[in-house]
Amino acid sequence: MKKGQWYVLGALALCVHFAQPAPAQTTGTSVQPPGIGLTADHKRAIYGAIGDVSPRRVPEGSHIAIGATIPESLTLNEMPITLKDKVGLLRDFRFAKLPDETIVIVDPVERRIVDIITKNDAGQ
Repeated sequence: MKKGQWYVLGALALCVHFAQPAPAQTTGTSVQPPGIGLTADHKRAIYGAIGDVSPRRVPEGSHIAIGATIPESLTLNEMPITLKDKVGLLRDFRFAKLPDETIVIVDPVERRIVDIITKNDAGQ
């Protein structure tokens, strides 16, 4: 190989080396919790505003988890306007309070659970 060809190969090798994606950094990353992004303050506000609502009976065998579809027989409550004003994330959702004091936030169109708030989450 001629001297000029070595320079070209060296330059090409550098281009290939620097064109590689950088390794992922793992320090300082945060994992997004499941749900719609409610903070601890949001959960306290929600529980404070609707925690005294009468619980709804859940049909036996119902799966209560984020992403699960709730049965048609479970009646959903409207979010109070004052709560929707305080926590804008809730404007399109409804809720049901379950016998174990858990509050499920539900997309009323798909009847899919988008978040769950326990009494413990609310600091109660």
